[in-house]
Amino acid sequence: RRYQPDCLFYHNGQLAEARWGGSESGTVGYPCWATFPYPATGAGESAPKDIPKNDFQLLKQGDPNGAYWMPAMADAPLRGYNGRHEWFWEAGDEKHIFPLDKLVDMYYKSVGRNATLVLGLTPDNRGLMPDEDVHRLNEVGAELKKRFSNPLAQTSGAGALLEMQLNKPTKINQIVLQEDIARGERVRRYKIEAEAENGSIVEGSSIGHKRIHLLEHHIETDRLRLVISDSIDKPLIQNWSVY
Repeated sequence: RRYQPDCLFYHNGQLAEARWGGSESGTVGYPCWATFPYPATGAGESAPKDIPKNDFQLLKQGDPNGAYWMPAMADAPLRGYNGRHEWFWEAGDEKHIFPLDKLVDMYYKSVGRNATLVLGLTPDNRGLMPDEDVHRLNEVGAELKKRFSNPLAQTSGAGALLEMQLNKPTKINQIVLQEDIARGERVRRYKIEAEAENGSIVEGSSIGHKRIHLLEHHIETDRLRLVISDSIDKPLIQNWSVY
């Protein structure tokens, strides 16, 4: 704290401001709350006794009623594909770099579930990032920008009901929700309804920093409603976008 006041403590015995998400798959389950019942996670014998229970379920899901802000981290080595799980560089290991589609899937199942995606990168024997790794990361960045840079419609607001009007019936297959996390995670249960569909098209519980719904198929609609049926305080939706 004295020498690096802006740093974050991770998985610490005295203080944890981020927590391990329970696997090294680059993904977390759902729901995944950013709050936690203890100020630190500890390790081994120093960990609270209920952390290892049920295959580390508390680390994986968090606690919606936890008093401490400790979002999950989803980590994986970039060279972790095709039976490999390698955190360090080795020559001729390029076939184990995760392919583009697998990394994009990780993004949906980490960032899209209210966690932070941390990819393990390693310098080669030149002291530089390997060219193949850099190329793949550039591909991921380009693909995510293509998917999320230009929403078809976007809104925000407070309260249990928000509506979104599109200019005309439009095909959508992605929905992004974000709460104003400076004010905490308030939403506990929600659904999104589309004018052209009978009933809700998606439902969920935790939103937090970001929840991404990737629909199984496109729907065509010109009007949507976000209905928040349960919250611990007035819901504050910072961003609701469709793509």
